Amino acid sequence: MDTNEIRLEALDLNQQGALLLKNGNITEAQAKFDKAIELDPMVMESYKNYGDLCMETQKYSDAKNYYKKALLIDKRGELYFLYGNACFMNDNPHEGIENYNLAITNGYDSEDMMFFMGMAYEHLNDDQMALRYIQKACMKNPSRPDFKIKKISVMLRLNMLENAEETVDELLKDSPELFDGYHIKTQLLLSKGKLEDAELFAKNACDRFPDDADLMYDYIRCITAAQRLDEALNLIQKAKKMEYFEQSKRNFILLEAQIAAEKGDMQAAVNGCNECKALENGAYFDGEARFMLMNLYLAEKTFDKASEEAGQLIDKELEDNYYYAALYYRAFCMQQMGKTEQAASLFKEAASIYRVVTLKRPEAVDIYLYRAMCMRDLNDNNKALELLDFVENIAGEVAEIHTLRADIYKKIGKMALSNEELEKAFAIKPELKSGYAKEE
Repeated sequence: MDTNEIRLEALDLNQQGALLLKNGNITEAQAKFDKAIELDPMVMESYKNYGDLCMETQKYSDAKNYYKKALLIDKRGELYFLYGNACFMNDNPHEGIENYNLAITNGYDSEDMMFFMGMAYEHLNDDQMALRYIQKACMKNPSRPDFKIKKISVMLRLNMLENAEETVDELLKDSPELFDGYHIKTQLLLSKGKLEDAELFAKNACDRFPDDADLMYDYIRCITAAQRLDEALNLIQKAKKMEYFEQSKRNFILLEAQIAAEKGDMQAAVNGCNECKALENGAYFDGEARFMLMNLYLAEKTFDKASEEAGQLIDKELEDNYYYAALYYRAFCMQQMGKTEQAASLFKEAASIYRVVTLKRPEAVDIYLYRAMCMRDLNDNNKALELLDFVENIAGEVAEIHTLRADIYKKIGKMALSNEELEKAFAIKPELKSGYAKEE
């Protein structure tokens, strides 16, 4: 067989293997690619297709190796994109982004690549850059609802509520059959304090899709936000009879626990959170339920149990909002249990982690506030006040800045200033007033 025939045979085997892979015949596809490489080791498609096979079987490190071999033969943009995907899925988003940029340099800038770049930046907690590339993906293909859903989620984290609402309305118009649009619209209305609008919208969504348990959950959340707690509990009982309730069971259990806490039934709330924990498996860790349970134990002053929940949130190292909160509250619990040396060490450790985070994410106001709380509890009051002044300059009117200042002023005996700060906090968030006993 001459060289040309060998090359054609290898290409034919690759095409057959690619079709087998598409149909899920992994073993047969692998045999075709092996034979193609044996016939002609210089056919780029063999390594590219082998990389695709490894991605399909979640062997991302092997996929990187095969795509790298393909790139040695042909440095085309698509291969850099595929190599970047393998890096991203192999928990190396920095290397992924580097190769996505090489793909662009080599003339490849597909909608999917822009979307993957956005997700890589999202993984790195750089939401500004994530939004930039997800918007590019949306511009390349405005009809992709998954692009719009991801765009909305990033906008919400950036507190771009008006922009998010516009995109949700587009999603509802273009993809009225998707649950996500109705869910996000309800959450947006709730976050903007438009309780009546949220309830009406959620009720209409339920009427349109009467078998959708998730939309029923959103409607009950609206009822709960309106403080019609008994009505909400009755609706949860009805939801339990829905055909697809089991798929949304965890959300209803946690909502029931939240309602129990609102009604003062702390044991029922604790039981609900523990029931959510029991639904965890190896791949799923319920940070929200554990965070609520930690707060319930804090409210009951059961600091040993609160510390245990905080420790489990920290051990997962998910670096989400629950993780960063738990860093502070683990130290706080130690302080409340009289373990002052251990508490001081944990406050310092938490403050150091918060500093690193704010160096990477200077807009992370909540992290600055946790850092100030650590300084306060370490009796470094002047530094805490300096940091709060800085946060106020970059964030504007945030009630928690004033409550923290009030705590510090109270601690150092400046009651007039403490009361003044509390009044500023109450002006921003009137609902805080019930939680504070103002010093006369």
